[in-house]
Amino acid sequence: MKNLDYKVIKYLFKAKLPLKVGQIARDLNIPHSTIGSCVKRLEKGNFLKYNRYNPVYLTEKGKSLAIELIRHTQLLEYFLHEALGLTKEIAHSESEKINLLLSCSTINKICKKYDHPKKCPCGEEILSFNGCRCSEGH
Repeated sequence: MKNLDYKVIKYLFKAKLPLKVGQIARDLNIPHSTIGSCVKRLEKGNFLKYNRYNPVYLTEKGKSLAIELIRHTQLLEYFLHEALGLTKEIAHSESEKINLLLSCSTINKICKKYDHPKKCPCGEEILSFNGCRCSEGH
């Protein structure tokens, strides 16, 4: 997955409503054509539903992926704050940068190591689609 794909999926998930490609491009400050290509790519993977000139919707597969990717970032943030003593702000920023570089099994080890934390250092609830996924072997 590309970093831009992650940004778009996360943005749509947090927006909680369908948005047009132009709105996504403006809000993320990314060229319309770049967002358009990303949306087409994500639609082919069945993460989005999109018809030209209409809003972009996350599919159930897209929502599930968004939750898992956000969970990864939150658990990384927790790890960076606890293990390395980074401030909440720096841990959050760094976790966004490296989120897509680590495997699900590594993220699940972080979750287990810290006894399945419920909140990340910034106070947000750590998301989970159907409970903790550590035992699923992702």
